Amino acid sequence: MKRILLMSIAALVTPAWAHGRVVPPYVTSQTEDSIPSIRRRYTAINKSIRKYRKVKKELSGFSLEGGELIAYFNGPRIVKTTAAYFGESGRAMEEYYYWNEKLIFVFRRDYTYNEPMSGKVVTTKSNRFYFGSDRLIRWIDENGKAKSSSDGEYQAKQRELLETSNKFLKAARSPEPVIEARNTNGQPASCETTDLYSGSKLDDERKYWQARYN
Repeated sequence: MKRILLMSIAALVTPAWAHGRVVPPYVTSQTEDSIPSIRRRYTAINKSIRKYRKVKKELSGFSLEGGELIAYFNGPRIVKTTAAYFGESGRAMEEYYYWNEKLIFVFRRDYTYNEPMSGKVVTTKSNRFYFGSDRLIRWIDENGKAKSSSDGEYQAKQRELLETSNKFLKAARSPEPVIEARNTNGQPASCETTDLYSGSKLDDERKYWQARYN
């Protein structure tokens, strides 16, 4: 009876976050404190962008119509990379920001064309990703809302951005002029999986336009 009473008291005084139901308060506080600092840092990087040394690379296999990477060096350190991806249905731009060569922020914009290859943008979507200690600490989606860190997509996006970031950092220092996209088997990725609008949507679109002009 005494043991049951002690367990009941422990359950009452143990905070809910210890059971994984909510985010620990100190983690939330740490994230809130980090966001303004990250914003100040990427703003400072952009203000000095003209002073940095630029290195350009071609991106191959990342998107259907090719792409380009530009790395900005402040002395020996990379402070920013920008990646442009071009596709039939639109284009995308990604900006990666670094502090002491640690990823702190990614800004992605997706532009959709009114029709394939037209270049006329009809919709634009933006996503913002804040990083701390190699972890995605905040994702603001195209609706201006914060994504839940418990979402499976959240964790997948963290891995994707960190892997791409590391690839770009390494490639920016390489003497090779072209950065090749690779899939999980180490082979060049196909356009079907690397276009801005991949999968069945892109396949259906390509079939439509092929049928129209053939």
